[in-house]
Amino acid sequence: MDHPKTAKEFLTARYGKEQQWQPDKWNDTLEVIYRHRSVRRWLDKPISTDTIRTIVAAAQSAPSSSNKQYISVVAVRDPALKDEIAKVARQMFPHIREAGVVLVWCIDITRAKFLAAADDAKTGAFDYLDEAAIGFMDAGIASQTAALAAESMGLGTVHIGAVRNDAARMQEILNLPETVVPVIGLSLGHPDPSEPAGIKPRLPQELVLSWDSYQAPTQELFDDYNQALDHYFSRYGQHQLWTKQLVARLAAKATEKTNRQFLRKVMEKAGFGLR
Repeated sequence: MDHPKTAKEFLTARYGKEQQWQPDKWNDTLEVIYRHRSVRRWLDKPISTDTIRTIVAAAQSAPSSSNKQYISVVAVRDPALKDEIAKVARQMFPHIREAGVVLVWCIDITRAKFLAAADDAKTGAFDYLDEAAIGFMDAGIASQTAALAAESMGLGTVHIGAVRNDAARMQEILNLPETVVPVIGLSLGHPDPSEPAGIKPRLPQELVLSWDSYQAPTQELFDDYNQALDHYFSRYGQHQLWTKQLVARLAAKATEKTNRQFLRKVMEKAGFGLR
C-alpha cells in the first residue's frame, strides 16, 4: 500500500496489517504524522531562510521542561561543513551532503551558566543526571516537532543520530563551545519522488501500549513484527530480521567502533556531573 488515503489505510501501512480499531476522528495533522517516512534522496532545490525560520519557530513552540530551554540549533547549508558532518556520520553521506539544510540540535547550557555567573549564583543542579536528561529530552522533542512542521510544508526529513559518532569533532566543525553538545541532526530537503520508500511498519501496539499496568512482551508478537517488516523490505531486497538486528546493535562493539563511547566525557566537559 504505497499511497494510503484513509485512516484505515494509514494504520494498515504503519503496522503492516489491518487493525481492529479506527480513530474516532481524522484530520490533516494526523495524516502528516502517520504519513512520515525517512527521506534519503533529495531534489536539487534550495530551502529558503524564511522556511527554516518557520520550522525552527515551530520547534520552539514545543514543550520545554520547566521552561529551561536547554537547546540550540545550528542550520548548516555550507557544502563544506555538510561534508565534514557527513564524515562524522560515516555511512549516511548522501542524506547529509545532498540535503537542502541540516539542522543540528544541541543541548545548550551556555545561557544558563551566563545568567548564573551574572548573579553569582550556584549551579549545583548540573551535578545531577536529571539536568542532562532534560537537555536530551528537549532536543528530541524540538527535532521531532521541526520534522513534523517540515513535512506539513511538503518537505522531507531524516533524523541523523550519527552526529553523536564524534560529538567532540562536531563541536569543532560547528564552532560550538564546550557547553553546547550536539545531540541529533535533521536533514531537510525536497524529496526525490523516484526514491522507492514507503511507510515502514512499527512494532505492534500490543508491544508498546499497556493499560494500567505493564504488559510483558511475547515471542509471538515479535514474530508478527518480523514478518510485517520482512514483507515491507521484500520490495527493496533482503533485510535482516528486526529482532536479530536489534540484538546485534546492543553489542558493545557497536558503540566502541565510533567515538560515541566518549560522549560522557563531552557531557562532563560541558558542565554536567551526571550523578
